[in-house]
Amino acid sequence: MPNDIVDGYMETYRPEVWSRFRDDEFELQEKREETLQIMKDAIAAANPDEVFTIQTRFEFGDYNFESEKFDFQPLGEGLYFNVDQCCTSLPRQLKVFFANPKIIDGIPMEKAKAKAFLNARKSSYGTVDRVVLAKVNIRMKEVRSRGEMVAEIQEMQLYDREGRSLIMKLDGVQATAVSQ
Repeated sequence: MPNDIVDGYMETYRPEVWSRFRDDEFELQEKREETLQIMKDAIAAANPDEVFTIQTRFEFGDYNFESEKFDFQPLGEGLYFNVDQCCTSLPRQLKVFFANPKIIDGIPMEKAKAKAFLNARKSSYGTVDRVVLAKVNIRMKEVRSRGEMVAEIQEMQLYDREGRSLIMKLDGVQATAVSQ
């Protein structure tokens, strides 16, 4: 696909070259070939195991006394995150889907700790702040089609609303509670 997006790549990552040569098709062709080689080198050097982080907010649900966890399945089937681009030949929108969204299934917490946790998030009016900041560590697995990628969730870290206090790490295998 590098040939399809070489102009957009140049516009984004080599703006000085793009600005100077975009109106001269003879010079531009030479710069396209040069940029194409830069892209191919970058693709060859890419680490397929690199982990990326998405940061967003989610709400958790009620506490389930039988399973001893808060309802929390924020990454359902079909959910994706948008990554926006700026240029003409690069996709304006990349959709990142998840191959394994069900690994995050609840926020496990022993009953007494869950009660204290909820009480600490309660306002003087009795409303409970159920919003958590989530940092989702992902690894790219495949390109589905132009503008659509599939990622595998490695771990999710949950923080308070402001992102100051780590609450828990979830990875589908185990949940690691952080003392508060």
